[in-house]
This record gives sequence, structure tokens and C-alpha cells, in this order.
Amino acid sequence: MILSVKQARVLAGKTQQEMAKSMGIHRHTYAKIEQDPEIATIRQAEEIARITGFDLEQIFFGLKSTFSRK
Repeated sequence: MILSVKQARVLAGKTQQEMAKSMGIHRHTYAKIEQDPEIATIRQAEEIARITGFDLEQIFFGLKSTFSRK
């Protein structure tokens, strides 16, 4: 099952503010990642996976994201 960034966050029981704080970024920046996951850096994608408890491969970051070019 492939989850969106938002689905992963919601299933992990986290708010956007909690995610942003854990990642060391502003909530607005995190919200932009949810809206357009292709802008996430590899580091951000890895942190989202770690914080939500899902494998990185279970979260969709888009075909043009830096993660997909890894």
C-alpha cells in the first residue's frame, strides 16, 4: 500500500505542527510538502518516514522528487 505524505502523518497520529517541529522546519514548509511532495528533499523524505513509522518506500513523494532519483 502506497500512502500520501498526509495519509502517513494522519495514520501516525501527528499534526502538521508536530511533524514540522520534529523535522526542524516551519509548519508552512511542511504543509507545502504535503501539497506537493515532489519538493521534499531526500533528507526530508527520510525524516517523514522515520517520524511516521512507515518505510520510505510506502510513502509516495512523486516521480520528480529527489527521492525518486536516488
